[in-house]
Amino acid sequence: MKDLQFYFAVISCLCLFSCQSHDSKNKAILHAEAIINVYPDSAYKLLSSIPHPENLSNADYAAWCLQYTQAQYKLYKDIKSDSIIRNAVNYYSKGNLSTYSGTAWYLLGCISQLQGDNKKAMEAYKQSEELLKNTTENNLKGLVDFKIGTIYTNDELFSQSLFHYKRSFIYFKKSGNTNYQVYAYRAISDMYNQLDYPFDSVMHYLDTSLKLSRETHDSASYYSILSRQGELLYNKDFPRSKEYILKGYNYFPSKRPYYAAYLSYIYSNLNNLDSAKYYLNISLADTLDDNTKTLKLLTGAYVAKNEGNHSKAFDYLQKAYTNRVSGFQKSIREQLFRIDKQYDLTKKEEENAALKINNQYKVIVIGVLVIAVLVLLVLFLIVSSRYRKKQAEHRIETQRMEFALKAKQAENDQKRDLLLSKLQSRIANTLQLNRLTMGLMKHEKLDDFIKELSTQAILSEPDWQYYIQEVDHIYDGKLSALPVTHPQLTRPDMIVITLLSLGLDISDCCNLLDMKKNAMYHRRNIIKDRLGIPLDVDLEDWLSVYLTP
Repeated sequence: MKDLQFYFAVISCLCLFSCQSHDSKNKAILHAEAIINVYPDSAYKLLSSIPHPENLSNADYAAWCLQYTQAQYKLYKDIKSDSIIRNAVNYYSKGNLSTYSGTAWYLLGCISQLQGDNKKAMEAYKQSEELLKNTTENNLKGLVDFKIGTIYTNDELFSQSLFHYKRSFIYFKKSGNTNYQVYAYRAISDMYNQLDYPFDSVMHYLDTSLKLSRETHDSASYYSILSRQGELLYNKDFPRSKEYILKGYNYFPSKRPYYAAYLSYIYSNLNNLDSAKYYLNISLADTLDDNTKTLKLLTGAYVAKNEGNHSKAFDYLQKAYTNRVSGFQKSIREQLFRIDKQYDLTKKEEENAALKINNQYKVIVIGVLVIAVLVLLVLFLIVSSRYRKKQAEHRIETQRMEFALKAKQAENDQKRDLLLSKLQSRIANTLQLNRLTMGLMKHEKLDDFIKELSTQAILSEPDWQYYIQEVDHIYDGKLSALPVTHPQLTRPDMIVITLLSLGLDISDCCNLLDMKKNAMYHRRNIIKDRLGIPLDVDLEDWLSVYLTP
């Protein structure tokens, strides 16, 4: 009995090392693969007509799983499980068919993303990216990068999203796929808008995407992009914005309440009250869309004001302000949740890395026991196992260090964005307070409302201390070191330095500090003198060099 167990163990080891994957030779599967990109419905019917595909050979069944899942995904079928595509992933991972293996991992990522598991999806996309690195599958490489970009977008890591969207565009350009380039241009434009790039750059990418969608006769993309341009222009160019959004309003009936909010606002600014009221009623009828709620309320205030109903306009403004504050608080809570989630993921990754090391040790021990019986196998397994172990340890350590560095950078970026959003909210509230003070002097609720806005607009001494400490933490204590090396720096000097470190311009600093621009320029010159900076050197440039790690 022991001899049989021994021989079985030896045969299993030999089979493990000799097993290699091969491509399918099934004519039906090969035909489905050839037409799947152009006629996915025909490919799906052809693959579905194969009886009992699980009884095919391993190579044919893996190919069937791959193409069947791809057809389902292209036809927007409801894929409830990843069990079918995992058969292809497991099979192709054992061989050298990088294209098929990379495609299988990509589809696994797509299904995981549909199921809401972005972590598993990201791991699958990264695996696909690595497998496709040395292939010429530019379309597939671009899709992988585009999908990674969408995950970063969901996590509001817009800089990382922009990087992958741009890289996906490069691959689509190489492959000559104009349809995919349309979406890449659109995504890049969205990220530019999120990252506050110049408006001309945002519109340039949208214009290019619009032109390509017209050339490819993709009507849905064309009107969607045109409507997006209208949204971006809604407070800059009312006639053009109205023209573009009306086309989206007519082409997409399901999105009419969303577009109606913009149209009502535009018509109210064009003094067309009848149209403004018409679209406002359509927009207000949709109570499920919170994205345009503030815009709806502001539009209602415009319409009521133009009708002479100041009391109703004031009521709309109150609701708009309340909705904006609640939205801001919700955004902060979501950002804090994402920071906590990233911390949990870091801890989990460390635990997984430790578990992998333990499992590798067990595998090595078992391998040594087997190798001890076969002398010829001993030398080979010892050398290969040590080599694999060193590679695995080096790879794990490198990944751990990269992940820790990225996590730290992402945390600092999120903290910096959070501080900027708080300050921008203070600036907006200050400007709103000034407008209300000048425009609503006769309203009964003015004093209470202005008092409430004042608490939101004016920074107290503890607030300044909080911002100074947070910015100092982001830059590893470099700000707190300045008063030590330059004792002549005062607290007002440190407040100005803090605001400049966050990237605020002169106008925003003056609004927050209630200073004139001349006074601010004078303060900056005093700071430069106390820091020993030459007059021809810009203070922001000096701070950028000083704060760079």
